[in-house]
Amino acid sequence: MTKSFDLVDRSWIPMVAGGESVLVGLRELFVRAAEFNDMVLPVPPAASGLWRILYAIAARVTGLDTVGGAQWRRRQEQVLDQGAFVSDDVDAYFAKYQGRFDLFDPVRPWMQDPRLAVECPKSSGVNKLVFDRPAGNTQVWFGHHTDADAVSVPAGEAAWYLIAQLYYGASGRCSSREVAGQRFANSNAGPLRGAMSYHPLGENLFESLVVGVPPRASGQDEGPDLCPWERDELPDPLGVPWSASWPCGALTGRARHAVLLVPDDAGEAVTDAYVTWSLRLPSPVQVDPYVVRRQNKEGGWYQLPADGSRALWRDVEALLGGNAEVKTHRPDIMIAAADLGLDGRVRAYGFDQDGQAKDRQWFTAVTPPVLGWLRERDPVTADGVAVLTRAAETIGRRVGTSLRQAWRDVANVKDRDGPWARAGEAYYWSRAEAVFWEHVGEGRFTDGGRVFARLGHEAIDYAADGEASPPRIVQAVQTAHRLLSTPAKKGSAT
Repeated sequence: MTKSFDLVDRSWIPMVAGGESVLVGLRELFVRAAEFNDMVLPVPPAASGLWRILYAIAARVTGLDTVGGAQWRRRQEQVLDQGAFVSDDVDAYFAKYQGRFDLFDPVRPWMQDPRLAVECPKSSGVNKLVFDRPAGNTQVWFGHHTDADAVSVPAGEAAWYLIAQLYYGASGRCSSREVAGQRFANSNAGPLRGAMSYHPLGENLFESLVVGVPPRASGQDEGPDLCPWERDELPDPLGVPWSASWPCGALTGRARHAVLLVPDDAGEAVTDAYVTWSLRLPSPVQVDPYVVRRQNKEGGWYQLPADGSRALWRDVEALLGGNAEVKTHRPDIMIAAADLGLDGRVRAYGFDQDGQAKDRQWFTAVTPPVLGWLRERDPVTADGVAVLTRAAETIGRRVGTSLRQAWRDVANVKDRDGPWARAGEAYYWSRAEAVFWEHVGEGRFTDGGRVFARLGHEAIDYAADGEASPPRIVQAVQTAHRLLSTPAKKGSAT
């Protein structure tokens, strides 16, 4: 019996239309894109990767992949004026690559490498595929799954985790794979490992997809631009990686992991999986258009890491392009969106994880309508948001520093932080967001520092119990207030 789960027509992507949720396949997603409000895939790293895959397909069916410069902008505006994808173009694309989107195709399973069944001496287990399950000796997340009694995953959900692995997979130890007599059991991290990802949103899914297609920048590779499922050949694990073509190859072809799903007898669920390395040589450097990059002290650039304890509003200034405190490069897609005159929101996906096996927390959040504040459209607000953010961050750092020092004075220690700083910072940051949005909404950018300072003093009293009577604690709290009110000397830590 031939097992098949074709992602073009099988239902696997959760969407929202008029307040109701529905599962759709890729064809229905594109044909009905103008009817859908949003995609609501509940696994953020999978959603982040799927958006990139959908952008690539959107570029194909609209022709945005074939033009550049001023022609590209005109074509994007023409597509937006259509109000929907042309169903014949959608059908033609999926007909051209018929069978290439089948999750269990024996020759070319979608986004997988069928050679793993021979090249890997043993499988990795389905728990290794699913990020929120423990595998081996890793930590428990949402369920007490064991490798000895692994629970299968519905095929549609397995596609989610396949995508998540390709974009956010861990570096380090993995299942062994032998190619041409060379055996390795380690992999590099996925291209988005531990990073934040930002996506402008339109009025409906159609607009979100068209706005999210990145334009070609000058100097980018002009060679064949192919997604992995569009190629007739599989990658050479020991050879030179495919070029970082633009936009489709760069959006879909930078994985550092190879995966193969093992279906059940009916082809409706995944019972096992291989997760291992895909390439030994480094891939061409490619800037992802949906990440914030910051500059380190050595002058190098890194992707803004996800932090589960950090609220999204603290990075709005990094999206707008105002005069920020830290050397920052906003996502390229925000620059592209500036010319469209949209006032929409931005969705952020984060996966707080280290470079190897530790996955701490994933999350998603949506900003209020901020695209109208982009530097190109409203430089006053963009710079004002940067000023407010700088004030909030300065006070937040001083709250932590003051409370750490105060607790050390009380405890008579020099190298421990104690509980006060954590409590005070939590109090401060949970309330600073309301202050931020109130001042942005009213255009009051310069007096935010005084309000944040008052909030900082409240945080100190809350964390250190300002009503406590022991003289030593009272003195420590007074010291913390004084430290908060004293600007740090230039060049010193705050």
